[in-house]
Amino acid sequence: MIILKRKVSALLAVVLLSGLTISCQRSGEYDPARGPTIEATPVEQGEGPWKVATSDSVTLTVMAPDAATVKILYRPVISTGRHLELGTFNTPTDPARGTFITEWRPRPDFTGSVWAEISYPDGTRKKTEPISLTTRTAIGSQEGQPALDSMGGSLNSDESARADKFTGGRIVTTSLVAGDHRVWITVNVPAFQLTLWQNGREVKTYQIGVGRKNFPLVIGGQKASQIIWNPEWIPPNSPWVEESEDVEPGEVVDADDSRNPLGKVKIPLGNGYLIHQAAKTSDIGHLVSHGCVRMLTDDLFDLAEKIVAARDLLVSDEQMELARTSTERLAVRLTPPLWVDINYDTQVIERGILHLYPDVYNRERQALADLRAELQANGVDEQQLDDQTLKQMLGRVNQREEFVVSIAEIKAGRALVAGQTRPLIKPIGPLEASRLGFVVPERN
Repeated sequence: MIILKRKVSALLAVVLLSGLTISCQRSGEYDPARGPTIEATPVEQGEGPWKVATSDSVTLTVMAPDAATVKILYRPVISTGRHLELGTFNTPTDPARGTFITEWRPRPDFTGSVWAEISYPDGTRKKTEPISLTTRTAIGSQEGQPALDSMGGSLNSDESARADKFTGGRIVTTSLVAGDHRVWITVNVPAFQLTLWQNGREVKTYQIGVGRKNFPLVIGGQKASQIIWNPEWIPPNSPWVEESEDVEPGEVVDADDSRNPLGKVKIPLGNGYLIHQAAKTSDIGHLVSHGCVRMLTDDLFDLAEKIVAARDLLVSDEQMELARTSTERLAVRLTPPLWVDINYDTQVIERGILHLYPDVYNRERQALADLRAELQANGVDEQQLDDQTLKQMLGRVNQREEFVVSIAEIKAGRALVAGQTRPLIKPIGPLEASRLGFVVPERN
């Protein structure tokens, strides 16, 4: 990934380790067949592969006899970019046993992987198996509440995770790897896109519907702690519910009740905000919800099943199929919670292509200045950035279409000639809608 600007500063701030100190400590016996290893203490076994740190400070012990250099690295689960380095060591703590030991104070809500890369005198390089490490704070956070970083703010950014400044201009795609828990989600509201990432690679990007202007999605880092199939709905104590003649605030509306708007699956994000099923195909690419993300049924099933497989959760294919084909409730916990980072970025340079998305919430008051700064940061000469050209580029965007042009064409002075508008959302035809269980209204 991508580590978004504020993520980078926050993570680096806490990683300025209050003491990457090496001390003497005996470890287990070395097994040549197993190769170099890394261990963390004190920890307790959590769900699945997770090791839960039981202290503010963690001791990392690498056993690598005859190593010339040991580099200890880590990657937060919310990162789809480079890993970060804890330290490089050339001298073992105990030369006779080949152990390298350091103390690390991870951020209170850290969730991610820690491993070591070893170089030997003959040029050979090896890696240890990673440790899946989290903290009690991360697991114990109030359901759905975003943790706060060391700078006092939530882990969020107004910049798309897909931007070249974070990916280096290359997004690697992958099929989901079952059992690899390093998954997280990003949402860019103006692009109507939700992306599932695994270990820094794009697994799949889905089209979504988002909150209305008067009920916008909350921008920032969120945590999903559950996936619930066939969820009940409890209408909130809100004016829009009180105005309804169908339901009452606080009423429990069962999954099989036609008044339940949540559909087959919901993924709570806290404070009443959810990812849940769209009511109709036209929800996608529109401002339709009361602050929630809406997805097509098959996409939502696919997302949920991918999360289950990646996290190795204790739910069988048979259970999920029963939940899919019936109204029987099924709920699984996500421990540690799954990061969902909701961004708002209308100007994204992805793989050398500028995408201008509609400002659906009317949040951006300095669009012209922001666009000029974005292009200058990507090597476009100021002479190609006159106000008239930039205003016309921004003017080509509308609520249904984005404006797309390569940075190379902008540098060549061909932004308006070479640029083009494209639909934000791929149309869903009647046959596909029917397969998904939706009815497409006839047009007059």
